[in-house]
Amino acid sequence: MLENTARPSQPPPPAAHRRAQQADLPVQQLYVLDPVPKGRLAGCILAVLLGCWMLAVPVVLIDRLKDSPGPAGVVSVVIIACAVVTAGLGGFRFFNPRDERKPLRLSLYAALTACMVSGAASALVPEYGVLLLASALLAGVPALALLVRDAKAR
Repeated sequence: MLENTARPSQPPPPAAHRRAQQADLPVQQLYVLDPVPKGRLAGCILAVLLGCWMLAVPVVLIDRLKDSPGPAGVVSVVIIACAVVTAGLGGFRFFNPRDERKPLRLSLYAALTACMVSGAASALVPEYGVLLLASALLAGVPALALLVRDAKAR
């Protein structure tokens, strides 16, 4: 006959030795996180959208930009660099909304400002037209306003 060689189940440890779980605590002792402000999340989403748009436009226009003389290449590199930094910082801040580090917040402000300035500089290049200037004004300014208002509210 086959014997059961499995280890017998052990009884649970006494209540003094087991870890407290949230279900064991009374309602007064439960730790509830404060809700994340919606303005912060909206500002981060707008920053990511602006960064993605400013990254997509030079990629789509690459055939037209590669043959153009003058500052179009330099402006494109600056636009792409600003777009990558803005999208990265906005995404990091979106996925870590409770991160209160001041350098992170200030760098996102600087990246948004750089995106808006590079969008304004792109209006001087005929290949871009107002594609990036319009998006910088329509997404960058509200994103910066929402993030600054959120920082002042704290």
